[in-house]
Amino acid sequence: MNVFQLIASEFSKLAANKAILFSVIGALLVPVIFGGIMLSPDWGPYDNLSNLPVAVVNDDKGATSNGEPMNVGDKLVESLKEKKSLGFEFVSSDEAMEGLEDNEYYLVIVIPEDFSERATTVLSSEPTKLELKYIQNEGLNFLASKVTESATTQIREELANTITATYVATMFTSLEDVADGFKEASDGSTQLAEGTSQLLQGTNELNTSVTSKLVDISKLASGSKDLKAGTGQLLSSLRGKSGDITKLSNGAQELHAGTVRLKNGTAEVMGGLKQAEAGSATLRTAFDTKLKPGSKGVADGALGIQGGVNQLKTGAEKLVAGLEAYKAANPTVLVGPYYGDIQNGADEILAGLTYLSTKSGELAVGAKSVSDGLAGDANTGVVKINEGLKALVAGQSQIVTGASELEAGAKQVAAGNATVRNGWTELTKGASALNSGATQIYDGNKSVDEGWKTLAEGTMKLNEGAAKVDEGTKQLATGLKEGSEKTGGLNLAEENAAMFASPVQLVGSKVNSYEFYRDSTAPYVVTLGLMVGILIMSLFINFTKPQNVSSVSWFVAKFVKLASLSVVQALILSFVVLFGFNLLPNSESLMVESSGGFILFAIFVSVVFSAIVLFLASLGNFGRWVAIAFIVMQLSITGANLPIEMLPEEYRAGSIFLPFTYTIEGFKSVISLNGNMINVGVLSLFFLLFALLALIVFLIRGRGISINKDQQNELSF
Repeated sequence: MNVFQLIASEFSKLAANKAILFSVIGALLVPVIFGGIMLSPDWGPYDNLSNLPVAVVNDDKGATSNGEPMNVGDKLVESLKEKKSLGFEFVSSDEAMEGLEDNEYYLVIVIPEDFSERATTVLSSEPTKLELKYIQNEGLNFLASKVTESATTQIREELANTITATYVATMFTSLEDVADGFKEASDGSTQLAEGTSQLLQGTNELNTSVTSKLVDISKLASGSKDLKAGTGQLLSSLRGKSGDITKLSNGAQELHAGTVRLKNGTAEVMGGLKQAEAGSATLRTAFDTKLKPGSKGVADGALGIQGGVNQLKTGAEKLVAGLEAYKAANPTVLVGPYYGDIQNGADEILAGLTYLSTKSGELAVGAKSVSDGLAGDANTGVVKINEGLKALVAGQSQIVTGASELEAGAKQVAAGNATVRNGWTELTKGASALNSGATQIYDGNKSVDEGWKTLAEGTMKLNEGAAKVDEGTKQLATGLKEGSEKTGGLNLAEENAAMFASPVQLVGSKVNSYEFYRDSTAPYVVTLGLMVGILIMSLFINFTKPQNVSSVSWFVAKFVKLASLSVVQALILSFVVLFGFNLLPNSESLMVESSGGFILFAIFVSVVFSAIVLFLASLGNFGRWVAIAFIVMQLSITGANLPIEMLPEEYRAGSIFLPFTYTIEGFKSVISLNGNMINVGVLSLFFLLFALLALIVFLIRGRGISINKDQQNELSF
């Protein structure tokens, strides 16, 4: 029996066995039934959301804003009643909690008591955000919890827009007052601009005045510096001459003391001479007894007088020479009103002492002559003695007079020099004070010079700042005026408030879009339906090798039989999907880019799945169990529920080796993505691989190796 006869025999057995035929027909309808449920237009996670029970609890007590009552919670409840996006039930807090515990509600939304009160704090110093509380019962259904969570987000956004619109309306009302305030501010800023212009003029004048005095201030500082130097030199000179003044004063004191001693001595000499003159009368009588020894004493006393007079003369000469030297050394110094008297007295003393020295010498000579010539003419000697005594008395009178004058002059010199010394001391103190004052004047003028320069710089900066203030106030006046005009011209209608509350409107577009949720699941549903249907049909195929048939013919007959049934299954499912569920291309929504491509790809996928199932089913029940596990394994990691890119790395790597990855991607391509031949190429490799594996199994079994002893008990044809 050749392969064609074997194939005809396989289908004859199918037609003859009504039970098997109806079972196969039922298996062919399994993908249709599965697809009919999964591809219904009303079946999807976002369909019939109004049936999802959600409890809403409004505990908001309301508040007052700008003297007007407001209750945000009531507005939210009214909005939810109008939208009916979920199955909202407006209940009390106790009812909501009881329903949540009894699993009656998927979501509970709670509007707190202070909801409106918090809404009034938006412009306060410590604004408080509104809290819209919700509790999800995620255990009822995870997908439902995500849907309700998305709904709460939309409610929050709508509520935020509503509250913002309320605030904006209130602020728009206040803007009218702001416009009036801007106008008043504009008037005030205009006056301010005028004042700053006057300020700028004043700072200009101040800057000019201060700058013009910089030269004078510099001269004052320079002059005070010269004054300080001059007073320093004066003080140094006075201190340098203070030693000479002290010496002059001390010399005058010594001169005064000497003249006092001279006066006293000459007075004693005068008294002695008078006694000598008085005793000259008795000299004659006493000559013999007393003259000789007395004349010798007179001679000795005259010699002593001459020595004292010579000493006085020497001192007087030194005094006159010292006065001349002092006058020569200090020609410009005012030493007092008695300096001339001192000098005259010193000259008279010197003259008197010179005369006294001369006469005392003569007296000594005469006394010696008397003493030597006592044996001579006594009368002549006595006469000469009397004459000498008279002359001596006369000279002594002059000496006494000169000594008195010298004593008076020396006293005046001492007093004058004491006054000079005191005056010089006071002059030195005054010069020191003058120098200190000049130093302070210099330091003060130096500070004034530096301060004036700083003041000049400051006035320049002040002038610049005043110019900027003037310019700024003018700009402020202009800006406030423009702001007043613009603020007064604002549109404050409700439409404007709504625009401020929600200024952005999303305008989006989609490519390769789906009209219904079923459109996005169609690749996965069709893939799974075809695979499950072929696996069920394999249950009714007898894999026992007939007699006198080659293993290859046996393999070809079984593959053609299973593939033919899978093609019929693919055609039925394709027509139901395309025509029964209206997935044909149309002008409104192109659900399937190419109907022919969809049918051809479904047939191709069925043939590929036939090779896979033939290999696994030829292994018996174990192989079918592996096939079921193979199907389940692919449901989550081949792009059915989540994009492959969102899977963990190890799952993404595993999805490359699974056929569902390429069948799902291929159906997406022919439905909405304009086709992709790469998936066909990869699936062709799967077909060749599993067809070759199935052929190997059939060849092994054809040689008498039993794969599964339970196959003899299978319901098959």
